[in-house]
Amino acid sequence: MIAVWIVGFLFLTVGLLVCVPRYVRFAKCKGRTKGVMTRVQSGSGTGNQPTRATYEYVVDGTRYVKSTGWTGNGIFRLGGECDVCYNVRKPRQSYLKWTGQIMNCVIGTIFALAGLGVLGCGLLLMQIL
Repeated sequence: MIAVWIVGFLFLTVGLLVCVPRYVRFAKCKGRTKGVMTRVQSGSGTGNQPTRATYEYVVDGTRYVKSTGWTGNGIFRLGGECDVCYNVRKPRQSYLKWTGQIMNCVIGTIFALAGLGVLGCGLLLMQIL
């Protein structure tokens, strides 16, 4: 029985740690602008290598430079234009649209829901036993 609780709490915790910060970022970053990729780095290893990019964008005449996290999407093109979502109150906070952020939220949400489901099953098992 304790294993059910542990699995449920682990799935719930991992899911919330993955999706909640991204949902908060989505809620705060409502501004939209275009940016330019200024640097693209590739990871080491073989096969599908993760990449990350440094991009710059301008908001109200101020230039900002930011880096993405590592991603396996490989959608970055040096000198290419990118869609930037930024916090209107704090334009320094931003993220690139189309870099897997939504997929991470979906996966995190599925993990959290699975954790809730396992915890619910644990409650039902307690009632039966």
